[in-house]
Amino acid sequence: MKQILIACLVCFVIAIIPSCNVKYFEETEFGDIIWDPSIALPIGEITYTVEELFDELNDAGANVGSNDENVITLTYQEALQSQSASAFLAVLDQNFGASLSAGVNLSNPAVTATISASQLFEFDLSQRGAEAYDSIFFKSGNFNFTASSDFNAQINFTATFISLEKNNTPLVISGSLTPGGGGFNQAEDLSDFIGLFNEDASGNPSSSKFLIRLEYDAIVTPTSSITATDRLTFSLGIANTTFKSVYGNVGNQALAVNFQVVNLDFFENFDAGNIRFDDPRIKFIFDNSFGFPLGINFQEVAAVSETGAIIPLQGSVVNNQQVIVAPTVAQEGQIVRTEIELNRTNSNINDLISSKPRKVIMEVEAESNPAAAGGVYNFVNDESILDVQIEIEIPLELNINALKAEEVVDFGNGSDLEEAKRLLFRVIAENELPLGGLVELQFRDAQGNVIYTLDERAVFTAAPVGANGRTTEVAESTFDILLEDADIRSIESATSINVIATLTTTDAQQGAGVKFFSDYELKFRLAVQADVEVNTGGN
Repeated sequence: MKQILIACLVCFVIAIIPSCNVKYFEETEFGDIIWDPSIALPIGEITYTVEELFDELNDAGANVGSNDENVITLTYQEALQSQSASAFLAVLDQNFGASLSAGVNLSNPAVTATISASQLFEFDLSQRGAEAYDSIFFKSGNFNFTASSDFNAQINFTATFISLEKNNTPLVISGSLTPGGGGFNQAEDLSDFIGLFNEDASGNPSSSKFLIRLEYDAIVTPTSSITATDRLTFSLGIANTTFKSVYGNVGNQALAVNFQVVNLDFFENFDAGNIRFDDPRIKFIFDNSFGFPLGINFQEVAAVSETGAIIPLQGSVVNNQQVIVAPTVAQEGQIVRTEIELNRTNSNINDLISSKPRKVIMEVEAESNPAAAGGVYNFVNDESILDVQIEIEIPLELNINALKAEEVVDFGNGSDLEEAKRLLFRVIAENELPLGGLVELQFRDAQGNVIYTLDERAVFTAAPVGANGRTTEVAESTFDILLEDADIRSIESATSINVIATLTTTDAQQGAGVKFFSDYELKFRLAVQADVEVNTGGN
């Protein structure tokens, strides 16, 4: 919108730079004033489309284009966050242990005897919450198994880890323990192993169960003995795992898509006065390849206005949890997109945007497997990702009432005015926009002091709007500015001009909203003449 101000400023600056076209303005009439000037400028013309007038907002982070109705629309996009599988899910370290007793007493048999025992052990995986894993395809990890015995006999054992397979074969560890011979230890690399946790010890479907079958033979010689309480004790640990994929249910866990701030620098173009956007929209875009749905809560979304006031988001979109859909197992590896739009029907987003916010704070709460999504089979693989983006769309369907904006530009033309004694220029505006503007010019010296003010005056008039929302005719307006010798002397030392514009849309005071269509134009035609002192001595 500052381009409108610049257009007005260009009119003025061009007008006060002398030229040498003496004949052009001969007999030119400005109301009741007729001059035969010694120096004059030809009439110039500047035409702006609506998109050009607002194009400067591109530099403030907004894209300027048009929507399906050809209404000029500001859009702002930002990637909020990307959540990876490794950041969301880490399989906890696991530690299990148990013992298998002899169950019989045998002392100094006549001949060497073998006492055998076997037991299937079932353990529950350690979890952070309500996760229920059916299987884990390990990318890496450390597995460690230890065994010890208090038998006064040699023990030959075999441990079959039913829940760990590689190449369709369970992990099997065998070893021997001698009386007083210390313990047994063996480590394995879990790369390419599959953890199968979907059955209990009875063979029933289950989740998060780890099964181990331990078998041993106790070799009792005529010189040794065992008791029913003698035991073979074992322990195992799984640590530092990474996964290729996990199946089952990841439970209800929080995802970190919180505490994001979206800066809206383009609102810095506006100052005092009121602006109301009729149909702004904020769209959250979730690209999800995690195999579970998400529940989204917008309870901590708010706008921070130019005065620092906090305006919280309200409405049905806040009161009801939103659900982000997920790919099914058959769609593993694909990204499923969910878009949630905040608009004037489900929220007070028009109030938030109309507050001319400097930023919008996004503290969005997200959780896996919300109750509203029902029971869904989950999976996560090492390439799963949740990308969250935001798109703010603000069609120029609005009401502007005495909205002020300022722009300071350099002014280096003071030396060109030394010979000028009187300046008169005219600006003729032909305006198709439903927007009118008053402009005040403050000339400042190098220290920033205002040394001359051109009082506020109407530069262009808002065009009337018909029932179909389009303007019905071109609004023409003309204004003249006359600078006498004393005025010109005042601005010779100016180094900058502060342009203060007051903008108002058609019927703004009656609460009417207007639309800025892309084919509207604002045209300025300029006419300037000046009285100067001419040195006829040839200097």
